[in-house]
Amino acid sequence: MLTDEQKKYRDRANRARRELFKEKEKFGAISDGSGKRYRVCVYFVLSGAPEKAADFLEWFEQEFADDVGEPAFLLYAALAHYRVGSLRKARRNLLDSMLSNIYLLPYLFSRSMPKQDMWHSSNWAQPAYIEEIEELLEEPTSQEREWCKEQFDNELFTSARNKYIETFHALQHASELDTRRRILGDWRDYISACRANEI
Repeated sequence: MLTDEQKKYRDRANRARRELFKEKEKFGAISDGSGKRYRVCVYFVLSGAPEKAADFLEWFEQEFADDVGEPAFLLYAALAHYRVGSLRKARRNLLDSMLSNIYLLPYLFSRSMPKQDMWHSSNWAQPAYIEEIEELLEEPTSQEREWCKEQFDNELFTSARNKYIETFHALQHASELDTRRRILGDWRDYISACRANEI
């Protein structure tokens, strides 16, 4: 039996999903300036329907193949896949969530992460973003928080995080366009290899 809160989130998820599908049907493409594509997964997880979130994510990956995602959305994608037993996908989403905001995962298990001396590519990557989504960070269970901590501390996540910080520290202090392109190119090659070989 759904609680009133879960019903509210289920209705929001269904409405946002319908709007995306209608736009695709009517125009052949989706121009989602408001970020509905991120909220569907979050709302389905909050409504207690991770399987619906996982189904939506399959469509999302085809429709928005180049979308870099948003930190809370990526965390909820990880939770959805974790709850339906797709641990490999969950791990990949969790890695992407960590790399979109390196302060997010430590917050879940009460570990201090001071602001890094590095280029933050958007407001989503800043420590202050955590305050904007604090309410959403109440959802993970204690078991899920422990799983996030285990992943955060494992060799792959630690190596990727260190490389990310090193890369974006270098970008913070690089002004020449060619240098920045080379640094970013090296990072893209590195993370692509990580995803191909480890996840």
